[in-house]
Amino acid sequence: MAYYTSYGAAGEVTGSCHLLTIGKIKILIDCGMFQGEESDLNFVPFGFDPHDINYLIVTHAHLDHIGRIPLLVKEGFNKEIISTKATSSIAHLMLKNSAGILQTKKRVLYTMNDAESSLNYFGKYLECDESMIIEDDIKITFKNSGHILGAVSVKLEFKDEGISKSVVFSGDIGQNERIITSPIQFWHEANYLFVESTYGSSNHSDLHISIETFKEKILETIEKGGVVVIPSFALERTQEILYLLRQMSEAGKLENTPVYLDSPLAINVTKVFTNYPKYFSYHVMKIIQEGGNPFDFKELIHTYTKEESQKIVTHNGAKIIIAGSGMCEGGRVNFHLIKYLQEKKNLALFVGFQVNSTLGRRISSGDGVVKILNTDVDVKANISYVSGFSAHAGQKEILEWIYTMENLYCVYLVHGDMPQLEALKNKVKKELKEKVHIVKMGERIHL
Repeated sequence: MAYYTSYGAAGEVTGSCHLLTIGKIKILIDCGMFQGEESDLNFVPFGFDPHDINYLIVTHAHLDHIGRIPLLVKEGFNKEIISTKATSSIAHLMLKNSAGILQTKKRVLYTMNDAESSLNYFGKYLECDESMIIEDDIKITFKNSGHILGAVSVKLEFKDEGISKSVVFSGDIGQNERIITSPIQFWHEANYLFVESTYGSSNHSDLHISIETFKEKILETIEKGGVVVIPSFALERTQEILYLLRQMSEAGKLENTPVYLDSPLAINVTKVFTNYPKYFSYHVMKIIQEGGNPFDFKELIHTYTKEESQKIVTHNGAKIIIAGSGMCEGGRVNFHLIKYLQEKKNLALFVGFQVNSTLGRRISSGDGVVKILNTDVDVKANISYVSGFSAHAGQKEILEWIYTMENLYCVYLVHGDMPQLEALKNKVKKELKEKVHIVKMGERIHL
């Protein structure tokens, strides 16, 4: 018998954790951290025995998909982790950084030693358009999901009581058109589909318009001597921003305007990116193949140490600061926000999704006064949000991705809050005429 059980990203966006049981084989797809309002769920027992998991498949290296792997290992998982090489490389950085932050909290989910121990189980690699056979002739295949570097959707094919079956887990799906990532790949057949629904009710702004808006907002600010603060995610979003700023630099738009990349994690992740040119778009890949660096330009300054970060304030005049965290829930960006949110000529430029209850959501939603590091900050700076950079597919693109699959018995919706899930469910039923179900936390489904 084959069963699916949900242990995360069911009725919420974060905490992806999906258990597929095929006979005696238990396969976990992702083991992510709950973030924002759901963060207390990280301390709830898994609901299964980590000792019993035979394989862990990782779709990509965002923390909401890998963030509880050290906890999984701490509680007994000791088998193989299957991922792309790029995902493995990035996960090494992300999990160590996560552990460093968690160790400072009152309730410690796991330590640096736990994170380092968990990294020993990475090393079984599968790349896009490749397959491998594991126990009981279970076939695993990866395709590029177009989300971030190395991200994949995964298909598992198996026999259940003599009947051939297949299930696809989307991971996170990217938009059809991205700034630096290679195009999304589609599946043509599956019996069961578990698909993310982050933007199940909406579509994103046109990418080209968003790029122009991004550049215009920056130019408007630096022309009047202001400071641009960009709270940015270290993984993928920072590299996209660097690539766009490189274009501006080559066009002579950033003369005498220092650009500070004030995030050790983002600096390290960016170095890893250039090791995997095949995952990029044609234009980015060509720069790397010709010996260039698509994420570097003459105005860029890496501020790796705390002392270098503190010196940023000594530069008077226009400047651009890219710092984590992307949702302003920690990291160096908070110090810059305290300093620069209080002046009208400055700009806080948000370029990524802000989870409810986060500081980033409060600022980007227009709160006039926010508390940052126990300091009440009067928000006078310009606030702008560019929505078209999202690494997630919008509703239309999700439907297009589902539409290519034949022989579907049911579409299962995960990784979204209820308004998004309900909207996408209605669209799948009405436009695709497919059977569709919203997965609930802890729900066990016979496949």
